[in-house]
Amino acid sequence: MNNIANISQDIERLISARRLTSAFELLENTVTADSSLWKLKPEIERISESYVLMTRYALDGMPDPARPELYDELVASVRSLTDLINRQARMADASTLYFNTLRFLNSQREETLAALANEYRRINDRISLSVLAENAEKARLELTRKAEDLEKRLFNIIWTQYPLSVDDMTVIESLINDKALPSYFKSLVIGAVMAGLMEYYDERRMRILMDAYESEDTEISIRAICGLLFGMWSHRNRPMSNRLRKRFDALVELPGWISDLKMIQLQFIRARETERISRKFNDEVIPEMMKLRPEIEKLKNRPFDPESIEENPEWEELLEKSGVADRLKELQEIQEDGGDVLMGTFSKLKTFPFFNDISNWFIPFHSSHSLMSGSFDHATRMLFEMIVSAPMFCNSDKFSVILSLAQVPEAQIRMMTDQIRAHSDQMTRMNIDQLNSGTKAREVIANKFVQDLYRFFKLFRRKGEFKDPFNTSLNLIAHPLLHEFFDDVETLQLVGEFYFKRKYYADAFEIFDKLSFKIPPSAELFQKMGYCKQAMGDLDGALTYYEQSELLNSESRWTMRRLASCYRALARWDKALPYYRRLAEFKPDDVNLALNIGYCLMETGKYDEALKYFFKAEFIAGESEKSIRPIAWCSLLAGDYERARKYLTILLSDNPSAEDYLNAGHLELLTGHLNDAVERYAASIAARNFNFEEFMAAMKADFYLTDKAESVDELLMGIIIDRAATRARELGSDISQK
Repeated sequence: MNNIANISQDIERLISARRLTSAFELLENTVTADSSLWKLKPEIERISESYVLMTRYALDGMPDPARPELYDELVASVRSLTDLINRQARMADASTLYFNTLRFLNSQREETLAALANEYRRINDRISLSVLAENAEKARLELTRKAEDLEKRLFNIIWTQYPLSVDDMTVIESLINDKALPSYFKSLVIGAVMAGLMEYYDERRMRILMDAYESEDTEISIRAICGLLFGMWSHRNRPMSNRLRKRFDALVELPGWISDLKMIQLQFIRARETERISRKFNDEVIPEMMKLRPEIEKLKNRPFDPESIEENPEWEELLEKSGVADRLKELQEIQEDGGDVLMGTFSKLKTFPFFNDISNWFIPFHSSHSLMSGSFDHATRMLFEMIVSAPMFCNSDKFSVILSLAQVPEAQIRMMTDQIRAHSDQMTRMNIDQLNSGTKAREVIANKFVQDLYRFFKLFRRKGEFKDPFNTSLNLIAHPLLHEFFDDVETLQLVGEFYFKRKYYADAFEIFDKLSFKIPPSAELFQKMGYCKQAMGDLDGALTYYEQSELLNSESRWTMRRLASCYRALARWDKALPYYRRLAEFKPDDVNLALNIGYCLMETGKYDEALKYFFKAEFIAGESEKSIRPIAWCSLLAGDYERARKYLTILLSDNPSAEDYLNAGHLELLTGHLNDAVERYAASIAARNFNFEEFMAAMKADFYLTDKAESVDELLMGIIIDRAATRARELGSDISQK
């Protein structure tokens, strides 16, 4: 009998081969061998009998137009039973939060979904009447906490129930459609449905999310489509049944479907660059600002406060000179474009016990939460209200701020109030016109919800137990049911540029490749396709597209530079040389072009001509390592040992590199100064942190040069290298003793 851990793979293999009889036999054998699975046997027998009847009618030649749909339903049932077997096998001892929660709920048998839903409704009715109580605030707080406890219990049941029954689906949809219930709770229910779908494929969950997408409540609608798309992506290899496919086909006919789908795909792309943004902020901006701290504090005798930089123009000038201003401006532009610049900051504020509860990652921030209750002063309450409406924070970050305020002195709260007010007012003014648009409002909600989801999958204390969709490309364009909605030229251009700008070159190339078949040949498009290939390390592929771009626009200096750099990287010097020469016609005094032409000539054995260009570079830029080093090497190759010694002496006099010592060793070898060659080679080994293997690799690369040494046979060369290694160890010993 197959191991239960492998049953899913075996079942999929049998389904692909259309061997459902064998699939039923495998399922039946599996449940028969495990007493904890016996309760599934009647269901297996039921669908097996349905399949036998269907095959009998088919073989008897009886027409049945519903046969394909019935077959698909049977296949879906086989897959669901396979999931149930895997789930049941893990029920007893799996230590994940999902199964811990499931085992606890199974021990609380009286807590049905319907009963908890009714109790939640009663509590909400009482909250609305609490204003009539003698101590209204106390009564409201007590009832709010009861409601929040019920919200968590409802979340856990909806999350872990599998598969959802028809009755479960009815209760859940009644909660989402109940106008008397708060919107934030309905959003939480959507989150629970989505969380369960991420664990196991369930078509009723998909149906709930499809129905909820049509909600008039924008928050619910956007969360529903995000959850649906997450689920579709996570189970992209799981075909929909005909029944669900018909519901999906009706959904995509809705007027806003395509625009929402494209907008959310862009949010997914933005989420992928969150880690890069956080790394940039933590590794570049913060360290640079800390370096500037003493200088800034000299300008004004008070603690350094980055938010107050605009008060002193000298601070601004200091930041401009240091380059920090450019980085801050880039981060501001990223934020205005919807990028998540706050992830790094708020990741440190997700350790509160509040975030140990999974449901709290899926609930929208709302002012009626019990965290907002208590005897807070006016400044704190004002800060609460600003946080609620602040456009820069996602929901979990708002909760983080509120939880942090309990540890903040009153004076600092006032300062925070002023800073957030200024930032919030600025952002509000910037977006007010766009936010009046329904499309922009949907985009803002989607942006913040995706940020919430990103934080959950990256920061939740038990994140390793969940399949993180952000660890995949999350490329809806590659989904078999969704790719057709991204197939128009405008969308392909938008998404391709979005990927390209954010340096996802493999994804960008895939989009640009599709686009190339839909528009007339474009030099610019071929440039970008070539650049993607080059960034991916496929230089031959890059050349193919750069050459196509050159055919359409032979005067593009950008294309010439790329062709030259690719040919040079592939050591095809004869191909690179003409492009460098053409570029030099536009910029005859460019030092780098002169050097590159010289390198190409040198590598093709034209040493005298190469030296002319190296000397030209030296004349233009003055004496520097950039020109001295190639002159020394080219002279060595050309056999002009006197000139080579002159330039190598200059290099060795000022911070020489391992290669400089190596080349000097070659010179001494070629001129017969073997003891001096040993010393230079030893110095080269030492300069490589005494890595002898690295040194030998460099020696072997230069064999064509060292073989020219007269009277140095293979044995003598071995002696020289051995003595150089010994001498290098002596140098290392001298350094350690110092």
